[in-house]
Amino acid sequence: MFGIKVNNFGISFGNMEILKEVSFSVQEGEIVTILGPSGSGKSTILRAIASLQEKFEGEILLNETCQISGNQKCNKDIGYIFQDYALFPHLDVKENIGFALFNLNAIEKQRRVDELLKQFDLVEHRNKQIHELSGGQQQRVSIARTIAYNPKILLLDEPFSNLDSLLRDKTKLWLKDIIKKLGLSAILVTHDKKEALSISDKIGILQNKTLVQFGTPQELFSQPANLYIAKFLGDINILPQSIVQHFGITLQEEQSAIIRLNKTFVTYHPTAIKLHIKQVSYCGDYYELVLNFSEHNTFFIKANVSSDFNFSDNSTIYLDICASDILVVNT
Repeated sequence: MFGIKVNNFGISFGNMEILKEVSFSVQEGEIVTILGPSGSGKSTILRAIASLQEKFEGEILLNETCQISGNQKCNKDIGYIFQDYALFPHLDVKENIGFALFNLNAIEKQRRVDELLKQFDLVEHRNKQIHELSGGQQQRVSIARTIAYNPKILLLDEPFSNLDSLLRDKTKLWLKDIIKKLGLSAILVTHDKKEALSISDKIGILQNKTLVQFGTPQELFSQPANLYIAKFLGDINILPQSIVQHFGITLQEEQSAIIRLNKTFVTYHPTAIKLHIKQVSYCGDYYELVLNFSEHNTFFIKANVSSDFNFSDNSTIYLDICASDILVVNT
């Protein structure tokens, strides 16, 4: 059963078209990430689902029956977690969490708040003011408040952007576990490719005002629909056509041959493809090499090698890659 279905969604602000013909669905217990650069309309989709954005084209269905349009609202089943957490500074932790439970009597409200404080590891912080909490603790309060009234849909707008990298990774795994345990249908909006790949069941990528590819992280990474998506999801090298011919690959006019950086290997053992080292950057446990082809001295690629790899600037090495790792994509 689908928790959310978006059909041919489009929206314009005045004469400026923001999105067009965007379609995707989210099943119960599934995390879908909408990925795209800043200004691509990611948050606009969330706002429309949450009934905060009106006058859009297409339709949005919740639980296959409730349609968000006109005067019909379905937002009682929707929880929205904002980038800045949107907590009330004049209320303490327990009061923030209980804010949405106005329809419960005092005893039921207290029971639900105590349950959430325990579930979100906030018991010892229950009486603290919001400014006394760390960023990660504030985020947990924000999520607990959203979960308090048992929504079926969870919308997350850049929820990890205010956290440092270590806390972001920890919180990301914790939130994924919460979503799965509660069986929510979740939509995450982000511009962070690593975040999207690691937390999502499915990913949709926005380009040129529409959703150009939708599928599992593995599908998008291994079978990108075009060069833009391949670049967006990870570091790549573009290979010249004369080089890929060594591997029996012929390119059409609007195609490019690429290989992921983690599949780009070099060696001192002679192969058919000679390279020259042009630049070396120390990156801790590895070096990043910038190389050019002997056959194409203006065509550069990158390769990472271990810190014990022996080399010198302007030395000659060779490309050591497999044909099966080369992807042909539309430009």
